[in-house]
Amino acid sequence: MIQNNLRVMTFNLLSANKKQKRFPWAERRDGIVEVFATLQPDVVGTQEANLKQRNDLRDRLPDYEFTGEGNLGPLRAHSADNWYSAIFYKRDTVRRLPMADESFWLSPRPAQPASRFALASRPRIAVWSLFEHRPTRRPFLFGTTHLEAFLSGHRRHGARLIQEFISRKLQEMGQEMPVFLTGDFNAVAGAPEIRELGHETGRRAALYDAWSEAGGGEDRQSATFRGLDLRDRIGNLILGHRRIDYVFFRPQLEIHAVTKIDFDQILERAGSPPSDHFPVMAEFRLAG
Repeated sequence: MIQNNLRVMTFNLLSANKKQKRFPWAERRDGIVEVFATLQPDVVGTQEANLKQRNDLRDRLPDYEFTGEGNLGPLRAHSADNWYSAIFYKRDTVRRLPMADESFWLSPRPAQPASRFALASRPRIAVWSLFEHRPTRRPFLFGTTHLEAFLSGHRRHGARLIQEFISRKLQEMGQEMPVFLTGDFNAVAGAPEIRELGHETGRRAALYDAWSEAGGGEDRQSATFRGLDLRDRIGNLILGHRRIDYVFFRPQLEIHAVTKIDFDQILERAGSPPSDHFPVMAEFRLAG
C-alpha cells in the first residue's frame, strides 16, 4: 500500500440470526477476521452485525476500533435483531476527530430511533463519523448504511436523505472535504436510486461510484451478493447476479484500485464462507 493512500471497504457481515443452522456465526467470524488481517483496510463500513458480533470482532481485531448504531436504536442495543451499521477503523492510520457521531433513520422522522417508512421491511439507518488519515493529516467524512431490501421507492427516499445530509455537512466543512459512503444498497447500478446518487441538485450532493469510476463492468464477475444456500442460488437465477454493495465518494479523487474480494482467494482454510456478500475495497490517493 502507498502511504498516502486510504483503503476503504464495505462489508455486509450477515446477521448471526440469519442462516444460523447451516452457517453459524462461530464458524464464520474467523474468516471475517482473516479478511481484515490479509487486506488491512484503513476504514470499513459494515452492515447487519448485531452487538455480540461486533464485540466478537473487536476482541479478535486488536488493531481496530469501531463506532456505530443499531437500526433498532439504543434502547434495544443488545437485541440479536438490532442490526448495526458500524465503522471499523485502523488506529495506526486513522483517528476519529472530535465531532459527535451522527446517526439518522431513513424514514419520515429521521431523528426518531427505529422509525421507518410505511411497509418497510425493517428500520434502516445511516451512521456518520469524522476521521483524519494520519499519514496525510487529511480529514474525511465517512458513512455507512443499509437500504431497504424490497421497496425501491423507500431506497430512493433513503438515498435522498443521505445526499441531503452530505450537502449540509459540505456547507459546514467545505466542498473539498473528502466524503466516503459505503453500504449494502440492495439495488443494482442501473436502478434509479443508484443513478440519482450521481446527480447534483440544489439540496443533494452528487457522489461517484468507485467501481464504475475505476472502469469496472456490470457482469457476473462484479456481483457482490454471493448467497449461501439453495434459496439464494434460486434468487440469483431469477434476479440475476447483482452488484449491490458500493463505495461512493466525492470530490473526484484518484483511485488506485477497486476490488471485489473473493473469499476463496484469501481464506487459507475451507469452511463456512464469512458472509453471503463479498466485500468491496477501494484504495484512494489522498495527497500528492
